[in-house]
Amino acid sequence: MLIRQVLPFDAAVTSDLRIDDGAIVELGVSLPRRAGEEVLDADGALAIPGLWDQHVHTGQLAQAHARLDTTGAGSVGVLLERVRAELAARRETGAAGAALIGFGHRLVDFAIPPTVPALDEATGAVPTVLIGGDADHAWLNSAALRALGLPPRDGIVAEEDWFALAPRLPELPGVAESVATGAAMLQRQSLQRGVVGLVDMEWGRPWESWPPRSPRMRIRTAVYPEELAAAPGPTGTVLDGTGLVTMGPLKVIVDGALGSHSAYTREAYTDGHGYAGHGVLSVGPEALRDALAEAKRRGLSAAVHAIGDAAAQVALAAIAEVGIAARIEHAQMLTDDDIDAMAALGVAASVQPAHLLDDRDATEAIWPGHGTQAFRLRDLREAGVELALGSDAPVAPLDPWLAMAAAVHRSADERPAWHPSQQLQPREALAASTDGVGTLDVGGRADIVLLEEADELFADVPVGTDGLMDEAAAREAAARLRAVDPLATVVAGRLESQR
Repeated sequence: MLIRQVLPFDAAVTSDLRIDDGAIVELGVSLPRRAGEEVLDADGALAIPGLWDQHVHTGQLAQAHARLDTTGAGSVGVLLERVRAELAARRETGAAGAALIGFGHRLVDFAIPPTVPALDEATGAVPTVLIGGDADHAWLNSAALRALGLPPRDGIVAEEDWFALAPRLPELPGVAESVATGAAMLQRQSLQRGVVGLVDMEWGRPWESWPPRSPRMRIRTAVYPEELAAAPGPTGTVLDGTGLVTMGPLKVIVDGALGSHSAYTREAYTDGHGYAGHGVLSVGPEALRDALAEAKRRGLSAAVHAIGDAAAQVALAAIAEVGIAARIEHAQMLTDDDIDAMAALGVAASVQPAHLLDDRDATEAIWPGHGTQAFRLRDLREAGVELALGSDAPVAPLDPWLAMAAAVHRSADERPAWHPSQQLQPREALAASTDGVGTLDVGGRADIVLLEEADELFADVPVGTDGLMDEAAAREAAARLRAVDPLATVVAGRLESQR
């Protein structure tokens, strides 16, 4: 492929870019076309390295198009009304045979807890699973519990019990079909947003699921401790004939999430929820060390989920003891000591900035006085910790432009930036979104996104004498990022999306 009249990121003039065998092989002005070579006229478009989402649950995301959206349901009663309305609509269209899967509600919004009898009354014999927006729990009715071979219960299924159950949802009527359709849809939508690669944190064996899906983008699949013995090889092992699917890290979930009051924290929650009032420690220090040691023996890197600061402390101690290449997933609440340890150990921070838009108010309410510890992007970067941005989709939209905008402005409404000292400049947010690829150079992978936006899209936001970004300018910069609509996306030298 020959891309004509493109402006490579950080270049001063337009040039032509030649791709061969999935790599950039030549940059120059007015390159001659080779016989039979595909030509893409960029007409002066800005070219940036392909974007990555470093934390996605693709199986759950693939189901999302067929799921009931329960986002914003502020009470059990409102949520049940949505369920009744969805089931009534299905009966009218003759689609009543499939299980009902919902996603998006937050337990922190409910004044009374959800119960199985209440859901049974609304759903009857239709297997129903309502997954929380933090993906750390689900509310199942009796029909779903029976279909999955689980004993009767009164309340939700949460944390490790839910993580063990989630991969089995395709056993419910109609769910497997929705996953197959959704996998193609999520690839198409991701490519339209300029995403060339995903780190798949799905449960089960995603390395078996992806090759038959005819992947159009790069997929790096994780493995959980219970499937570690089945992992097909060390991190980086190529898993399909295209070379696009590769083995990723061991994923270990040490604690829960803020929305379910289960993130494991050094100081107790104000309402006393969770593990001795401090959240939930899902994997203890010894079990974590054992899992990391086995992963290292198998040549795998590690991705350790730690949202609370106490969980980060447990994770970093185990990583240090084992000496494994690792990153902290979420890295949402960190002390100065945690950041120093990450820098010293070379541990990366895999952060989902869009979460701060949702967790801003809850953080200040549940952990009053500790908001300065949340999403410390600037502090991490200045300490020399590698940042890798993502979405945690479907918890947040798979949209790197939203993630970058959140990192730059840290506000989703009319309020000023939340703890603005932690804002990133647009260029810094982009650098954390490209899987470590800084520029488009000869010899590099031909993963490219073309944008019609001017180079001001990544211009630095002015900083005042107080060291903080100008509020209005940061808001404008974030708005520009959210509005980006890529012209084209090239993966491994193939044009996979074009507007």
